[in-house]
Amino acid sequence: MDQNPNLHNRPATQDFSIAVSEKEVKLEIKKNRIIRALYVVGGTISLVLAVLGIVVPGLPVTPLALLSAFLYAKSSPKLYNWLLNNKVLGPRIRNYQRRKGITRKGKLGVIAFMAIMVLFSSFVVVGAGTLRWVILSLGVIGCIVVIFFVPNAKEEG
Repeated sequence: MDQNPNLHNRPATQDFSIAVSEKEVKLEIKKNRIIRALYVVGGTISLVLAVLGIVVPGLPVTPLALLSAFLYAKSSPKLYNWLLNNKVLGPRIRNYQRRKGITRKGKLGVIAFMAIMVLFSSFVVVGAGTLRWVILSLGVIGCIVVIFFVPNAKEEG
């Protein structure tokens, strides 16, 4: 039958968290230089947007920092470790990796802040019209993603 007995012991669902140990990072580095360069560029763009998100309301910091960590883990152990040891973004990434998600309180905060920003943008900044409905629709989609697709943090202890 099967040569690999571990195939039947694997969970049927996939974990969407990006917890990657240093040992796994070395195994995940892509061999192709062009692919690695694209991962570095994507990680850097994501990192710049994450840093901008610190001061720009509505631009998510943690998801962009997590994306940067994922892309750096695939391209450069040096950049990945630098990001994890960064005093501003590192704790957010490590906390997400350690707990494998966001706490319920954190999700409520994200949804509340997102709702406030979407409503403000829709009714104060943008006039009536199609753009208002696009913003409101994207806000609803964002809430659905946070509620159903962002994993809940595992309890510590």
